[in-house]
Amino acid sequence: MPEKTIVYVMDPLCGWCFGFSPVIRALFDATKRRASWMVFSGGMVTGDRVAPIGELKSFLHQVLPRLQTTTGVSFGKPFLDGVLEEGTMNLSSLEPSRALQTVKTLAPEKSLSYAHALQTALYTDGLDITRLGVLGDLAETLGVGGFEIEYMKTETLENTLQEFKQVSSWGISGFPTLVGLVGEEGTVFSRGFAPFERVFPQVERWLENQA
Repeated sequence: MPEKTIVYVMDPLCGWCFGFSPVIRALFDATKRRASWMVFSGGMVTGDRVAPIGELKSFLHQVLPRLQTTTGVSFGKPFLDGVLEEGTMNLSSLEPSRALQTVKTLAPEKSLSYAHALQTALYTDGLDITRLGVLGDLAETLGVGGFEIEYMKTETLENTLQEFKQVSSWGISGFPTLVGLVGEEGTVFSRGFAPFERVFPQVERWLENQA
């Protein structure tokens, strides 16, 4: 029987993915012995979309209260009063996604933890996750060695860009998205944020049907 895989499609800059992270961690803990997990980056902010966060300041001031109320997560003071108010930090998905690709190569079992660490670094601690030093420190904290050498490989960049194309070819343009795969057959569990109580029964039924 083909292996059961749960695919989490996110973007390191996606605030709703940050809000979904506790749900993902709970789902992983509940299913990790019955299905493998993969995390994909969607490339939400690349190319012409890369810009200082200050350009989104008014939009984020409108969205963040609803996001926090809906998901239950809190954005940290270093992000809200520092990064957002200063407005100079460039938003780019490429560098943190490349870092995630690096961890997927070196220590795939730590991919979800690293994805969470990226978003915590930005949205809680106000760190610039486009900087290699920050990305490397996060990997080191998780015990991932050889990060910078792997990150700088041309192959790592190419694989990151290919992953963006792969996500787009699936017709996924919104994040987070959670999908179950058995062979070539996919089942969408959620598009956008959903609470654990709504997603878990769907995943549980899927797992039982594939048994």
